[in-house]
Amino acid sequence: METLKPQIAARIREAREWKDISQVAMAKCLDVARQTYLDLESGKTEPRVTTLMKIAEITGRPLTWFIYEETVSPPVEQNYDFSQLLALFSRVPEPTRTALLTHHIGLMRCYVEQSS
Repeated sequence: METLKPQIAARIREAREWKDISQVAMAKCLDVARQTYLDLESGKTEPRVTTLMKIAEITGRPLTWFIYEETVSPPVEQNYDFSQLLALFSRVPEPTRTALLTHHIGLMRCYVEQSS
């Protein structure tokens, strides 16, 4: 993943700017220090998959957009097949499902606060 680090860092910054979120607000949404976020955006450190997933959720970009070179910007809103999502979610162990739901609710609150 070392060769992808600069690309991922640039995409993190691009997604944040596209969503018009400040670096401070993004760090707060991710529950990390501002410097930690700056290190991700500059490519100094490599993001964990969970952190990249949070950034994808906050910015509305698909996770794959950060990793793969795509010349076309993804749509802002995507239609998800909820039956497939529900089927996958039901296979996740209960403690992890609860943690995912709790985390997602926290991200949504952060997004709503940022949008206000």
